[in-house]
Amino acid sequence: MKLLRSKKKQSEKKPGADGGPKASTGFTQSGEQSVDLAGEHWKILLVDDEPDIHEVTRIGLKKFAFDGKPVELTSAYSGQEAKRILQKDSDFAAAMIDVVMETEEAGLDLVRFIRETMGLSHIRLIIRTGQPGKAPERYVIESFDIDDYREKTELSALKMQTMFRNAIKSYRDIVTIEKNRRELDQKVKERTRELNESNQKLEHTIRKLKAALGKVKQLSGLLPICSYCKQIRDDKGYWNQLENYIQSHSEVEFSHGICQECAEKHFPGMGLYDDEDL
Repeated sequence: MKLLRSKKKQSEKKPGADGGPKASTGFTQSGEQSVDLAGEHWKILLVDDEPDIHEVTRIGLKKFAFDGKPVELTSAYSGQEAKRILQKDSDFAAAMIDVVMETEEAGLDLVRFIRETMGLSHIRLIIRTGQPGKAPERYVIESFDIDDYREKTELSALKMQTMFRNAIKSYRDIVTIEKNRRELDQKVKERTRELNESNQKLEHTIRKLKAALGKVKQLSGLLPICSYCKQIRDDKGYWNQLENYIQSHSEVEFSHGICQECAEKHFPGMGLYDDEDL
């Protein structure tokens, strides 16, 4: 069994090795998990220390496809190997994990590593065990963030395809919702920035209007004016020349001249208004 597993492991394609796909952490610079649905395959991680399980799974999923795309299986023969694979490329739709491998809880330790250490929430995790007594279904489901629990003896090819169809569909929907949420968040941020800029411009305009309004002087109310000399009394009781009062309470400026009536009265014979243009 040891020799067979060693040969099988050597034949498996490692992510990012010898011209394979470039390793990807699956996270954006902001720390969010980045998932791409545009690939040609649904990537499945199969973690089990029995080579026969890998072979049977590949045969059972050979013609399986979901949403027009087949699956691409990546094999790991221990929990530690699976961790190394995920650290190089975490963009898997689902992982089917055995419980008892290099240790009796290697699979459960891997689940903790995926969910808690790596923070991968999109990948669907399926526990498949040949020793349910070592990891009872109720205990595993209640204690670990997994999406399905299966015994190896109950998985026919049809049941396996149904299980992966549900897992991949769930993964696709979660990723789509998350993508839409990020796009909406980005639009909200952009719109908020635009509104902030508009508010700043509006506040600047308001400040300018207030400053201009502060310079405006307006005459209003009842003005006490002398019936004879036409002087106006201010609010302090002083009498002011009409033009002085108006100038001090408005932006009006006066240019002095003489009307025709006053010219004839005060300057008779000078002909100040003989020129019609005046």
